[in-house]
Amino acid sequence: MRPTGDPAGTVVTLSAGLIEFSATLSFGRPGEVPKEPTLGISPQAARCSVIETDDVEENRREILGEILALSEDDLGSALETILRSLTIAAALSDAVLQTRAARAAPVRVAPSGTLQALAVNVREAGFPVRFAPTWTPLEEGEIGLGVRGDEERLRGFLEAHPSWSTA
Repeated sequence: MRPTGDPAGTVVTLSAGLIEFSATLSFGRPGEVPKEPTLGISPQAARCSVIETDDVEENRREILGEILALSEDDLGSALETILRSLTIAAALSDAVLQTRAARAAPVRVAPSGTLQALAVNVREAGFPVRFAPTWTPLEEGEIGLGVRGDEERLRGFLEAHPSWSTA
C-alpha cells in the first residue's frame, strides 16, 4: 500500500507512467547559449517538469526532465513532442544535441479484487471512498490510497490493519 497525495479515501485504479529524459545542447562558439528556455512547450494529456542549466564556459545547456501520463500512448506522444522540440531548437541554433530517455515506471492498472477489498476496508473504517487514477507512479504490486486531508487517521488505519502495510 502506498499513500498518495490524492484526496483522502481515493482508491487508486490507475497510476501514471513516468519517463525520465535528459538532453545536452552544445554550441559551437562562446556566447551562443540562448537566454530563453529551450523547452517552452507543454504536451497535452501529460505533466512535465523540466530543469534547464547553462554552463556558459563550456557553451552547453543541460536539460533534465520527467514526463507523467495516464496512458502509454500519452507518455509516448509527450516524449515525441519534447524530442521534436529539442531537435528543432538544436537545428535552428547550430547546436549538437545529445538525448537520453528511459521509462522509469509504466502505467499500472490496479487489480480489481485488491481494489474492492481495500475500498470495503476503508469504508468500514468510516472513511469516504472514491475511485480515481493518480499522477503518482506506483511500483509493481503496490496499491495506492489517497490520504490528503486526513493523513494521520488514514496512516493509523493502514498501520493497524492486518491486511495492509505501507510502502
